[in-house]
Amino acid sequence: MSISKKQISNLLGLIASTENDATDCEGCFSHLAEFAELELAGREIPEAFQAIQRHLEQCPCCKDEFDVLIEGLKALPPEDE
Repeated sequence: MSISKKQISNLLGLIASTENDATDCEGCFSHLAEFAELELAGREIPEAFQAIQRHLEQCPCCKDEFDVLIEGLKALPPEDE
């Protein structure tokens, strides 16, 4: 199996953007609900969650899960009802 120059370029871009505090999918999922609540509240993302934010920017699978979670939370009635 060979990969194209575009695929190689994309992989090198991902490698270059990797940070020491990067999280994996499992780590992302374990904090996804908390991160979504912060996002929906419009609050600033604390430093502790910035690795989650970076992971979501780089991982389409986790980003899809996050988007579904956000849509589900938006569909819930407000807590005061």
